[in-house]
Amino acid sequence: MKAMENDTKWCNLQNLKKLLNEGLITKTEYSVRKKQLIDELTGTSLTTLAASQYKRRRGSSESNMVTNLPAIIPKPPPDFSDFPAEKSIKYIYDLKTNQWTQQEVLLKLDTVPFSRGSLRVVYHMEMEEPDQDIEVPGATKNRYVAKISMNPSDNKNTEVYFKDVETQTIAKYYAEKFNFYHPPKKVDFIKACVLELIQREGNPIVGVEKFIPGPYRKHNSNYGYVSDEERNTPQAFSHFSWEASGHTLLVCDIQGVGDLYTDPQIHHISGEGFGKGNLGMAGISKFLQKHRCNAICRYLKLPQLNAKVSDIGTIPTTRLMALNNIQIVTMVQQASDSEVQTQTSVLPVLKRQVVVDKDMHTVRCTRCTII
Repeated sequence: MKAMENDTKWCNLQNLKKLLNEGLITKTEYSVRKKQLIDELTGTSLTTLAASQYKRRRGSSESNMVTNLPAIIPKPPPDFSDFPAEKSIKYIYDLKTNQWTQQEVLLKLDTVPFSRGSLRVVYHMEMEEPDQDIEVPGATKNRYVAKISMNPSDNKNTEVYFKDVETQTIAKYYAEKFNFYHPPKKVDFIKACVLELIQREGNPIVGVEKFIPGPYRKHNSNYGYVSDEERNTPQAFSHFSWEASGHTLLVCDIQGVGDLYTDPQIHHISGEGFGKGNLGMAGISKFLQKHRCNAICRYLKLPQLNAKVSDIGTIPTTRLMALNNIQIVTMVQQASDSEVQTQTSVLPVLKRQVVVDKDMHTVRCTRCTII
């Protein structure tokens, strides 16, 4: 296995030189990535894939962002046929049961990130999947992206990865409620999961979702930003989530390809849960101040906030929906005969948190955290 990994790294080193010669990367990017590959081949670098492999600011705490990030090379998914496959544990969140399940999968992970956001670097990945998992228009079977935090502390306190998946699952639930009212354009959020790379030192954790080709757009943020396009559908969806939740939460930071979204943020009036970006009422108030109701808000009979002067953009075929109003969705949902309470799930026990006592032939958990 080690020999196969080294062969792949030597191949990547040769390909890196080709990218430089063809003008696809800068000399700086080439130098940074070349050093990383050589360090990996000689064993002088940290072996975890997460951001802890990059140097931190001298004298700074682990909670700070790293300064030396990997070179980002925008590119399509590579040919994974020569990449070594590795076993990993896939953790999946079920909103209806409020439980995490796990299964072993095989995957192949690229060595160079192709994109980055404000908090993560993003790698192409290939992972086996059952046929029924193909549900995203435009998506290619087995093609995924792995998102790795740039904050070194997140590789130790891995709750952030699981909370992000729970947040995206809840946002997807509100998207289903939004679509129930037949808006002119339906919205959706990509299914996300967590992977534990059990064949790598330290068992690093990554967030995973399907790779979706197409132009990526950010429509609003978690603190009042609205894109210049100010598209009706994503803005109306955020407003809808506030009203449909009975003024308890707001889904924002809407971004993605078309109206297939990813990486949302949820603000809750309590300010609790939903990750680091939950700004509570401060974030909610900022959205309500900046939001301008459009034709879709009016169609859904949402309370009008700073309504646009004229109807532009996507407009429903009828001015108002037939129903009297939207149904309030509470944070405790009835699913069949069981209750669903969001953001209170017990996190799964990671493989790296299990210690085997060889003398006693027993297995014990070193940490089991409740959000």
